[in-house]
Amino acid sequence: MKRLIINLLMVLLPFAAAAQAPQLTALASRLQTDRISLHYDCTFTQDTPVRLSGELLVQGECYQARGNGMEIYCDGKTRWTVDPASKEVYVETAEGLDELVAMYESLSDLSITGVKYLPLSEDLSAFRYDTSSLDTSWVVTDLR
Repeated sequence: MKRLIINLLMVLLPFAAAAQAPQLTALASRLQTDRISLHYDCTFTQDTPVRLSGELLVQGECYQARGNGMEIYCDGKTRWTVDPASKEVYVETAEGLDELVAMYESLSDLSITGVKYLPLSEDLSAFRYDTSSLDTSWVVTDLR
């Protein structure tokens, strides 16, 4: 369940449903031209409702989500789901932002605030997670 919840954090840039609000349309239109930073707050409504909130950074097919004690890094090809409290990392093959579309229907009460449009950067290190720096107390599960 914990992995399911954190993977749902990735859906918070609902570009596929951009017609839902002018703010989402503006975000979607700038995905390839800007690095976008924002704060999100929403409810995941599948089975038992769960409130999610945190920060999201997106550039092209890359994203980083932090919230509810979890972190997700995606460089468009690989996704690292990190649970610092449990000292666990799941490494999976990613399909960039396209993989998020199907999960959007399970969100309600989406609120996006603190939107900042930043210049694109060639430095994509913010979207990668280096598991080689972890000590032996961490569990790294590579599912690729």
